[in-house]
Amino acid sequence: MTTDRRHNPLLRWLHDIYLVWKREFWFSFHDEGVIIFFLVLCLVYPVLYALIYNTETAHDVTVVVVDDDRSADSRQFSRMLDATPEACVVQYVPTIADAQRCMHEKECYGIVHFDKGFGQRVHRGEQAHVTLYCDMGVMIRYKQLMMAMTAVQQTFNSQLLQQRLSVVPVSMNSGSIGNEQVALGNTSMGLGSAVLPAIFILVLQQSMLLGICMLHGGSRERRLHNQGVDPLEIPAGVSASILGKSLCYWMIYIIPTIYTLVIAPKFFDFPQVGDLRGILVLVLPFLLASSFMGQALKIFANDRESTFIALVFTSLIFVFLSGISWPRCSMSPLWLIAGNFVPSTWAVNAYVQMQSNGATLAQQSTAYWMLWVLTGVMFVLAYAVERFICRRRYRRMQHYAKRDAMALIREEYRRQAIDVLPENINQADFGIPGGMLDEQ
Repeated sequence: MTTDRRHNPLLRWLHDIYLVWKREFWFSFHDEGVIIFFLVLCLVYPVLYALIYNTETAHDVTVVVVDDDRSADSRQFSRMLDATPEACVVQYVPTIADAQRCMHEKECYGIVHFDKGFGQRVHRGEQAHVTLYCDMGVMIRYKQLMMAMTAVQQTFNSQLLQQRLSVVPVSMNSGSIGNEQVALGNTSMGLGSAVLPAIFILVLQQSMLLGICMLHGGSRERRLHNQGVDPLEIPAGVSASILGKSLCYWMIYIIPTIYTLVIAPKFFDFPQVGDLRGILVLVLPFLLASSFMGQALKIFANDRESTFIALVFTSLIFVFLSGISWPRCSMSPLWLIAGNFVPSTWAVNAYVQMQSNGATLAQQSTAYWMLWVLTGVMFVLAYAVERFICRRRYRRMQHYAKRDAMALIREEYRRQAIDVLPENINQADFGIPGGMLDEQ
């Protein structure tokens, strides 16, 4: 069997994939930083975010009223606003300055201002103005006050219309059109149910990217202290190395994915109307594309610590590109194209439609196949990075180390602005777990 593997390129390639997978699996569970990213972060972040957004909706958001009109209509409008579940009128103040003082002292989070002549304009059929000022410190309060003002405005206008049409025979009024709000998908109309399912997808992607880059940073640190050679690396081809690592990451993320996308939403009563099998099938190309993306982005991680500087800020960028905070249909072509190259963009929109609105995988086939296309694109990028950038760097490091054994260490300390080299460098300084060299 050993002889066959030596002479059979396919068997040798599969064997290299297995060896890379085995070694990367060992690294992933013997590195505290990687364990935090791969497992702890996926365990803690869904719970932390869900607790932050609990309760999902705000009720009785306090407002003060500045009534410069002092008419029956302005008082009726204020009473109707106070009767809504979203807003609560705590007091009337004479001037805007007094209302601003109340807002600065956190006695209220909104100001409702009636202009002088509000009632007269209403009865003359002219456009009347009601101004709402909101504290934008917490968006959910602004959302609730806007919903309350919109509902009261519609009801107030309907009452005025009925008064003006009171002379019309009842038979004509019987055809009036009523309206009823029915929430689809996000039945609680909560901010958490709307945002967190998408955030959960981003948590999986970002934790994987950070863990992969930290593993690469550890490998580079070992090369600095071993003349450009990583003594723990499996000498495999480029494709075998990439596929073996990706297979390892995909297997590790099976349980965190089920916990993050299925168990955590169920625990916090987020929308759960999607088919579990369809969601897991959707996640398969997403995880593969993310693993290849991480191996393409690892060139920006020169050491373990630089992973945070290089990648953490991208979380906010990926949130915007996914369309959570701003619809993708309103983005410029440049940002649409940029978002199309991020796996979370397609996974977020498909997962939300499936989990919140009950869409099937067939109905999200565009996003599903785009994830497979991205898997191929990211594999090509990871291959190019490994072959034409990383491995050339390794050969260059080995070349310099042959000329001067301490050249790499001196250059690294110079780059980090460290003037004095340590007198004794032990195995832990290499980024090598204790006893691992002996196993080699």
